Amino acid sequence: MKIKIVENKYVNALFILMLGSAIAHMALLFLFAVIDGDSRLLNYFHILDLGRLFSNIPGGAAGDVFSWAVMAGIYAVILKFNKED
Repeated sequence: MKIKIVENKYVNALFILMLGSAIAHMALLFLFAVIDGDSRLLNYFHILDLGRLFSNIPGGAAGDVFSWAVMAGIYAVILKFNKED
């Protein structure tokens, strides 16, 4: 199977590596969240380590819900601007 994201083969290989690593990372986080019963592992802000930049990111259940809402919003924006011609 050939995956082509961009024309440059070196950049394409890098993007495929990054995408594959991100998929594996998210799959493992989901698995650990199910095994541990800890949905905080799926908090988008924690996954990105944004707490290092922004110390006032909300924590707890409200922070988790907010992070999932932000992630859903980003997904919706990507869908909107990535339409098929």
